[in-house]
Amino acid sequence: MGDVKPLINALHPSVVDRLDPQFAGIYTKYQAPKIRADQVTYEEYNADRSKYTFPIAPGPCPEVGCIKFFTILVSDPAGEITIQLFAPTEDAISKGGLRTKDGELPAHVNYHGGGFVIGNLKSDESWCRQACQDVGCLVINVDYRLAPEFPHPVPLTDSWTALTWVFDHARELRVDSSRVSIGGLSAGGHIAAVLALLARDDPELPKLVLQMLVVPVVDTRFIPMEGSCHPDVPYESYIKNEFAPCLPLNRLRWFYKLWLGTDMEVRKKITKDFRASPILAASHANLAPASIHVAGVDTLTSEGIAYHEVLTKAGTSSTLKVYKGCGHPFRHWDGQLDKAKEYVQDTTTALKKAYKHD
Repeated sequence: MGDVKPLINALHPSVVDRLDPQFAGIYTKYQAPKIRADQVTYEEYNADRSKYTFPIAPGPCPEVGCIKFFTILVSDPAGEITIQLFAPTEDAISKGGLRTKDGELPAHVNYHGGGFVIGNLKSDESWCRQACQDVGCLVINVDYRLAPEFPHPVPLTDSWTALTWVFDHARELRVDSSRVSIGGLSAGGHIAAVLALLARDDPELPKLVLQMLVVPVVDTRFIPMEGSCHPDVPYESYIKNEFAPCLPLNRLRWFYKLWLGTDMEVRKKITKDFRASPILAASHANLAPASIHVAGVDTLTSEGIAYHEVLTKAGTSSTLKVYKGCGHPFRHWDGQLDKAKEYVQDTTTALKKAYKHD
């Protein structure tokens, strides 16, 4: 593909005028020249993942009080996953003022993005460290198993096991179980949305205080196996942002094939279930309050907005912010992108509000 490489990811005329100039400049410099994973077979990608990994421009990575790793057992199929815990420094704890008399802290459980195929504990490390220190809370980062080796619903069931494990070990971890939030980007946002539904319906689980959904996947029914979406698709961004940078429709399709499979009859059944499409849950009432953050030039823009509307209509508190001119992974660029820095402030503020003592 040699000489074609710099042209493959050139900004498409349909979106270029709507992009934030700073975002477009960073994308053109760092990401456009690289082949995306969806532009090769999975086998080729998997043989050398680093070759197809988009460079990111993470912001500060402050020192925290300590980092611990835990290995927990998961099932269906049996195996194990790793959980990473960030604990704030004593100065950050004192400044945050969130520690209980028993020495417990609120905790945010984070699920990384990557289309259920890509990503690991390092994906969100910068944000996890910043949130930990700025808020003065624990941040728990979950390394769930990935497709295609572990397709749907394994990433979700792994993530649920991780969440229940946190509650089961709250005393050991010094977690204030009355102030636990969940969240994630893209695939991680999908996981958080579904877990919020499952947590609401589990009488043995303490109530979550926040679900932070960042450029989330919430409806998997309408991505075709090939070609463009049908003009009558209910999400305008599938059409308007088909050639969006970083997550064009073809990349979304690549992820879905690996995560949900290629048997259309089986996939139709899967995608009608709320565990794949949380927007289809029977009820969205009485859920943890939501903080939804959406990129303005993204195939998933309309999904995030629609989920906010569904939640508010059901009486669940939800705030929505659209970062205009930004593409899907803008959060990872807070080292250079002003709107990504703004996002970090927005999300840490949302956590502080959720954890505030009555």
